[in-house]
Amino acid sequence: GGRLAQTERVTDCDGEITAAVNEAEPIAPRPKAPNPIPNVAPLAKIYEQINEKQPTEGSVHALPSLLASTLEAHQMPSAMIGPLGTALPGLKAAGFTEAEALAMLLGKQLQFLTAPESMPQGGVHVYVGPHGAGKTTLVAKLALQAKQMGRRFGVLSLDTQKIGGFEPLAIATEIFGEHAYLIQSPADLHSAAAALGPRQALLVDTGGFNPFAKRAVFNLQQQLEALNLPMQVHLVLPANLNPADLATLPVACHGLNLKSLIFTKLDCTTRFGALVATAHGSQLPLGVATHAADLATPPLHLTPAWLAESLLQLPQQPWEFAA
Repeated sequence: GGRLAQTERVTDCDGEITAAVNEAEPIAPRPKAPNPIPNVAPLAKIYEQINEKQPTEGSVHALPSLLASTLEAHQMPSAMIGPLGTALPGLKAAGFTEAEALAMLLGKQLQFLTAPESMPQGGVHVYVGPHGAGKTTLVAKLALQAKQMGRRFGVLSLDTQKIGGFEPLAIATEIFGEHAYLIQSPADLHSAAAALGPRQALLVDTGGFNPFAKRAVFNLQQQLEALNLPMQVHLVLPANLNPADLATLPVACHGLNLKSLIFTKLDCTTRFGALVATAHGSQLPLGVATHAADLATPPLHLTPAWLAESLLQLPQQPWEFAA
């Protein structure tokens, strides 16, 4: 909290303004190339093997059959299943449950932000990600939560790509008595800063990008650099994206000096191995996440315990949730 610590000068053809922001935090290291996504048996086969209580093909024999099969059904990276098989007997002998043992493993092999760290406290926070990742919903949820905590946050959008791309954010912020600003030029940034006045932080939504389109990420990088503000960039990824493409996105975006991974749409999948594989491969920290599309449901703080509990539940098919 607290008021902004540093003044950044932004100049345009009409003059100049000052926008207050916190000093940028150290740049996060570039993510390493992701580990290969393991091939797993078809889900139907895994269900059949679990029902027969038989070990699945390629599973870690040190693990109980049901646990190994469940983790494989999630497409949990084999590089992470192996250490669990080695450590589990000793941990269980010491009185730890499987969930506690798995949480310990995840806590050692993945990076997690603390609850305060996962929520923007100050500075400029920019949220980038592929089309449909849920960036606008995320920014609206974060802004609402900030409002409820009595913090003064500004909300900006750089989404000029699609028709009506800015309107959902504008409508959402108006619902709880704030105003979002669309930034298409330095003059727009000038006007927004003047209207906002001193703020503890800025939340910046961006247009989606196609990582397979030539120069798409580079163009986004240029757009962010044009703001001429110190910023923290967070990569927003939908948890229901296929594992191979999900794992490549942090690498594709390494030039943006990413601060953290944010997973959205946790309610749109029951398989969380791809999330784990992406975090493990990129070595970027996990923190905030979203698990509902409605504005009233606050963001979730991802923890090793939450992930462990989710991974120990056998993935379900959509029709199993039908009324």
